[in-house]
This record gives sequence, structure tokens and C-alpha cells, in this order.
Amino acid sequence: MSNCLLGVVNVIQEYEEKIGQFEVLLQRITTDLTSNVVLEKMTPTDVWRRSERDITSLRDITGQLMDLMLLLKPEVAPTIRRRVDALLEHLRAFEEALKKRGSEEDSKVALEELRKASIEGANFLELAKKIRENPSKSLFTILRLKEVYDAKEYLSAVSIPEASFVRFENLKRAIRNLNLSILNVEQALNDLKSILDTVSEELSKFQPASKEKSEE
Repeated sequence: MSNCLLGVVNVIQEYEEKIGQFEVLLQRITTDLTSNVVLEKMTPTDVWRRSERDITSLRDITGQLMDLMLLLKPEVAPTIRRRVDALLEHLRAFEEALKKRGSEEDSKVALEELRKASIEGANFLELAKKIRENPSKSLFTILRLKEVYDAKEYLSAVSIPEASFVRFENLKRAIRNLNLSILNVEQALNDLKSILDTVSEELSKFQPASKEKSEE
């Protein structure tokens, strides 16, 4: 099995584990916290004591799962980040409400935020499962680039034959020249856009001859 294929298998296995951990934790939070009416009668300090470990774990796993989702399906990154932001925002509001250390009313407000977090968590979990069923077709390429990036320090310390070194230097020079060409094209496009904007602005000043006569 090639290193890249092995890397894919390892990522998928880790992804499966994180999904399972997230699902179990979300279910426990939903059952033991958001559905527990007794907690609404507790002080914010007691509610936080009961929930802190699970909330902290959920936040950590969410970040880990997000990183894997971005690797497996980078083309839907905005959707992934939007789901994560929504979940973490309600978790943050839950924690802040409890840290006021006020009355039972604050506990009710906090638990309502946690219920919203549970809903967002379910949406996030659904997205994670969809990505598991349909990962990016470019996954092999992404992992190959990641392998090269991770190995850059090792490669820089390895001695190579003179002929190979010359080829690498030529490749580096070609890449550098290509980057310069891209920059030049980008600058030319920016200049062209400025010219087109100016022309468009001037054209907007013209009026039909019939309109000028009617105004006279």
C-alpha cells in the first residue's frame, strides 16, 4: 500500500473515531443536561460544575473534527466553518451565562443556549457524516502535498547527488520565474480594470440626443 493511500486510510479511520466521539458526547449532553429540568433549579455554579467536562470535551472534539472535515472536503470550507461558529457561539453563551453566578434564572437562560448548541451540534454532525460518505476527489493530492510539506525539514537535511541538486535548482528557478509572471499578469489585469472603470464612468455621462433635445 502506497504512503498516500495509507495516509488516506489513517485519516478516514481517525475521522470515523472523531465522529463517534462527537456523537456520543452530544447525545450525553442532550440527555443529561438539556433535557434535565432539575438543572434549571440549580445555581449557575452547580450547573457549570455538572457540565464543564462535557462542554470542554465537545469544544475540543469540534475543533479536531473541523480540521479533518476541511482536509476531506476543502471545497465546502465556508459551510463547515459556519456550522462550527454557530455551535461554538452557543457554547460560549452558555458558559458566560453560568459564570454570572447569579440566580436560577441565569441557569435557565444558559440551558436554553445549550439546547440551541445541541441543535447546531446535530447539524454539524449531519454535515460530518455527509462528508464521510462523499469526501473530496482531490483527497489524494491534498495528502500528497501534506506529506511533502511535513517532510520539508527532513529533505533539506538530506544530501543528494550533484545532478539531482542541479535539477532541483532548475525547478526552483522555473517556479520563481512562473511566480513573477503571475504577478505581472495580475498587475496588468489590475491596470486594465482601472482603465475599464474609468471608461465606464465616462460612458455613463453620455445621454441620448433625443433626451438632450427634450430638455431644451
